[in-house]
Amino acid sequence: MAAFSTRVSEVGPGTVNLRGYSLAAVMRELSYAEGAFLTLVGRLPSAEETRLIDCILASLLDHGFVASTITAARYIASGNPQFIPAVAGGVLAAGRNTLDPEHSFHMLERAEAIRAGENLDIEAAAERVVQEARAEGRRLPGLGHPTHKASDFRSDILFALAAELGLAGESIAQFHAIQMAFAASSGKFLPINIDGALAAVCKDLGLSHLQTTALAVLSVLPGLMAHVVEEIEEGRPLRHITDGEYVGNSLTELDHGRVS
Repeated sequence: MAAFSTRVSEVGPGTVNLRGYSLAAVMRELSYAEGAFLTLVGRLPSAEETRLIDCILASLLDHGFVASTITAARYIASGNPQFIPAVAGGVLAAGRNTLDPEHSFHMLERAEAIRAGENLDIEAAAERVVQEARAEGRRLPGLGHPTHKASDFRSDILFALAAELGLAGESIAQFHAIQMAFAASSGKFLPINIDGALAAVCKDLGLSHLQTTALAVLSVLPGLMAHVVEEIEEGRPLRHITDGEYVGNSLTELDHGRVS
C-alpha cells in the first residue's frame, strides 16, 4: 500500500498529469487563473468563473502597512535579510483577524444551517446569526475595516462582477442580509470587507473554506513578496520600535536579604 495517495498530480519522466490534464498543455493554453482554479478545485473553470477568479487574485495584491502580514514580513527581513523566511513569516501572520475568509465562510454556513433546519428565509437567518454573535460577545467576521470605513471598494467590485457574470447567489445575498441585520441591531453600519466578500463569492462558486483561503493567500503573495524585496534591497537593517510605552512596575531595588 502506498504511503500517500493523491488526486492532484502524477509525475513521471518528462510529464506531469495535473488533475487529469497535461501540465505542458496547461502551460501553453491556460491562464494563471485557470491553472490555479484547476489545481485547487480539480476542474476547469467556465469563462465566467475565470473572469471572477482573475478578479479575486487581483483583490489582495497589496495591503500596505495596514496588514500585519506586511509589517511582520518586513521586520523579519530587516533582521534576517533572506527572501523565503521573510515571506513565510508574513504568511504566518495571517489568521483570525486578517487575511482569512474562513471565519466569514463558517458564518455563512451557520446561516445556511439555520435556514435549512428552521425553514427560515435569508433575512430571518441573518437576524438569528447576529443575535447569536451579540449574545456571546463575538465580533461578526467579514464586517468593518480600519481604513475603508464607508465601503470596501474591493468587495463592491467583486459583488458587481459576480452579479454581471450571473454568479451571484444566496451566499452574497446572505452576507448583505447579515450586514443589514447588524446595522439594525447595533445602530452601526459596517462595510463588508474583502475577507467577507471572498467568503461569499467563493461559497457561491461552490468552493470550500480551505479553497477560498488558498485563493486569498495566492492573491496576497505578490504584494507581500514585493515588500520583502524592497526591505532587503532598500530598507535599513534591524528595524526596532521606538515609540512603545512601558506600563509595568517601576524600578525597584533588589532586596538582598530575601529568602531564596
